[in-house]
Amino acid sequence: MGKIKMMLILLLMVFPFYGQEKEDDKKIIASIIDTYSKSVIVKDSISFYSLFNDKNVTWCAGYKDRTQAKEIEVKGEVKAGSNYFSGSYKGFLRGLFRYKSAEDKFDNIKIVEDGTVASVTMDYSFWVDGKMKNWGSKYLNIIKRDGKWKIVSVIYSLELIEYFKQPTLKERQRK
Repeated sequence: MGKIKMMLILLLMVFPFYGQEKEDDKKIIASIIDTYSKSVIVKDSISFYSLFNDKNVTWCAGYKDRTQAKEIEVKGEVKAGSNYFSGSYKGFLRGLFRYKSAEDKFDNIKIVEDGTVASVTMDYSFWVDGKMKNWGSKYLNIIKRDGKWKIVSVIYSLELIEYFKQPTLKERQRK
């Protein structure tokens, strides 16, 4: 009977730490998103670059169908593949220096992780010089490498504000 009690006590001591570790990972991932946003605002390349894996990182976006249709309507015939583009996180940040101010705002954030890999889905709006330019959904894939969470891909959809306004958060959460 003493061995069983001891095993139960040990199990009860270990079990809360497992749950705590999961919560800590979600907090760390949430802080990555916060750092991402803040480093865009202040154009801090050191902080921004530190969030990403130092090997290959996927960075791509696609225009939503209705924005692409409007682009074709406004600009005429558009070549194949023009609804998609890829780049790099470094190119993205470097591109911000042409603006007086820029901000990537996030809401409706959902984090799913298993302690080793994570997926973050969120809605975003991208602002330049105080005006929203585009919005859509953003997906980050993150891996824990050498004990630290690093972004390995950023994929997002894009709606141009000149054609379509971003629905309210309440409207977006109903989908």
